[in-house]
Amino acid sequence: MSSARRVLQILLQFSEDHSETTVEEVAQLHAISLPSAHRYLALLREMYLVEERMRGVYVLSPQVLRLSSAAERSLNLATTSRPILQSLVAETQSTALIVKRIRDAAVCVAAVQPNESLAISFQPGHVMPLHRGAAAKVLLAAWTPLKRAEYLENHCAEMGTRQLRALEKELAAISEQGIAESESEVDSGIYAVAAPVSFGNQIVGAISLVAPSFAAGPRQRAKMRKLVLSASTDVSRLLLTD
Repeated sequence: MSSARRVLQILLQFSEDHSETTVEEVAQLHAISLPSAHRYLALLREMYLVEERMRGVYVLSPQVLRLSSAAERSLNLATTSRPILQSLVAETQSTALIVKRIRDAAVCVAAVQPNESLAISFQPGHVMPLHRGAAAKVLLAAWTPLKRAEYLENHCAEMGTRQLRALEKELAAISEQGIAESESEVDSGIYAVAAPVSFGNQIVGAISLVAPSFAAGPRQRAKMRKLVLSASTDVSRLLLTD
């Protein structure tokens, strides 16, 4: 049992910010000998859970990425969040959305609208870029600075240097503050505010309130910010208890 526990501890030391390891690092982190560290990594490689990228450097294998995708799909964001979305709509008469990331895009997985439906692009199933709109930017801001830079290089080549720097600064602020706002970025005349939804330490989605700019004065926007932050906490808590 202690050996099995050690193998799992080594597997769990990988993260988005720590994507590779070495025999020496494993030995140091887990206070074990080099031969033991090599043996545990060899077992993980035998089970196709890690790969040796170069001599002595190990990374997670695609098999683990498949497990990660399966775990993410098991989080039913749409069903779990619907009562909270309905409550937000009742309190603000604004449209409430849940958005998640799929690869390099943002996808709306649930939406609740007031009686007077608001015509917006972000509807369930619609795919949008990660650098436009409050909810999408929350998901992009959740990435490490390196991954954000890679995304911007691959998807925002048309932007000028000044625009890119402003976007990078905005994403860093969203990451630090845990909230994003946008106006007329996806649809003209539309204000949106969004906050991250997490499962444990991982951000798995974003919850957003959307309203016409003319109907969202300073007092209403402050109310929407407060409510969306509270709702993000509620949905995150529900995901842990489902």
